[in-house]
Amino acid sequence: MNIPVITASGKVIVRPDTTWERDNEDVYLPEFVNSLSWTPVFFARVSKPGRSIGRAFASRYYDGIGFGVLLYPDDLLDGSEEGFACASCLDKTSFLPFPIYNPVTLGVEGNEFVLQKDGVELYRSSQGSRQMAEEALVKASSRCYLRVGDIVAVELQPRQKLSTRTEGSVRVTGTWCENPTVDFKIVF
Repeated sequence: MNIPVITASGKVIVRPDTTWERDNEDVYLPEFVNSLSWTPVFFARVSKPGRSIGRAFASRYYDGIGFGVLLYPDDLLDGSEEGFACASCLDKTSFLPFPIYNPVTLGVEGNEFVLQKDGVELYRSSQGSRQMAEEALVKASSRCYLRVGDIVAVELQPRQKLSTRTEGSVRVTGTWCENPTVDFKIVF
């Protein structure tokens, strides 16, 4: 299982399955991480394998959607491609919670993804759509083979600072359709 990600800049990267945290367990960061960035994501779970999926057929290749958070250790983001690749591989930094939702929940008024840090709102949006999921599947499958169970994610905004070691521990919570989806603590 891999996590192809369409970054906020439109590039396709692949995060390994070791980064996936679906059970909202707390994140205990290694000593070399002093600062953490985040980005909200919209994702779709691949239900049928394929490569170079055509836009007209993309709706057949996923069975559920959701919203989550990707974390990036700033200490590894040195501006190089290697630094970004290393930052994308840190274990337990892809919070893509299950259960996932049926795509029909998209576009329903009032269904928003809300993310908070220690009770303060960081992000609110209903930005995800079937079109966004299907375009992500088309783009990701043009670069790599998609397998059943892969999760194709789309960053909804550029990375932003989330927490630093001097701040100490923080709790990140999120809801979709007013149901809790994300709830974890970052421990430095």
